[in-house]
Amino acid sequence: MLMAPGYVRDPTPHGTYHGRMSSPAPFLPARPGSWLARGFPAVMVAVAALLALWVAFGRGLVGLLGSLTPVWALAVALPVLALHVVAAALFRRDSLSYPAHAVSRRTMATAVAAWVITACFGFFLPDATPEGMRSVFTHVAGAEFVELGYGFVNIFGVLTVALAVALVLLAVTELRVTARRLRGDPLTEDERLDRLERERAGDDDPAASAPVNPAGRGVVTEDPAARTAGPGTRDAGQPGVDAASGSRP
Repeated sequence: MLMAPGYVRDPTPHGTYHGRMSSPAPFLPARPGSWLARGFPAVMVAVAALLALWVAFGRGLVGLLGSLTPVWALAVALPVLALHVVAAALFRRDSLSYPAHAVSRRTMATAVAAWVITACFGFFLPDATPEGMRSVFTHVAGAEFVELGYGFVNIFGVLTVALAVALVLLAVTELRVTARRLRGDPLTEDERLDRLERERAGDDDPAASAPVNPAGRGVVTEDPAARTAGPGTRDAGQPGVDAASGSRP
């Protein structure tokens, strides 16, 4: 095999290439491939719309719509609906990076928790009626429990907004994690340490920076003797032959 002057074949068997290890291939963990996981972003939008109607007008089911209905609709229902829709769009974008086109179980669990809390909020949310502040809860339990309803509505109101914001933040986090996995970036301290060890191993390998044989069959390493040899130097492999002219003296 012909090689460039001043280079000799690497003595390793079969000319195995030794060099710096490349970045690990992207790894995306498996996600549930059920129809629910694949279509969950659309389910999120549909459920969020129903819950927004429940919070704004749910008291109308028992005839308790009052003067605060427009306030609850504009100040609470619409913002919560918007947050859920934004989160659903981000989750959908993230799911397209996975073979199953599905969201994670963590996403589904968080969304279901947000739905339950929002439904409870609408159940305890009161409205100003001619009979006083009334809610679906007071319609079921009795008007004398209105003060108890105030305590619950405050708790569930805070949790409703908090979980809606948490859904958006979770969606952004999922997108960032997926992007880093696609780039092969380490996500945990153990993965970072493993990468550092691989890079150090590549730096310590004497053949890491050696040029590759043009034929693609291995690494060729430079012969120090050939690099310093000048005209008239004899080839060590063939005594008596002039390396520059190829003639015997």
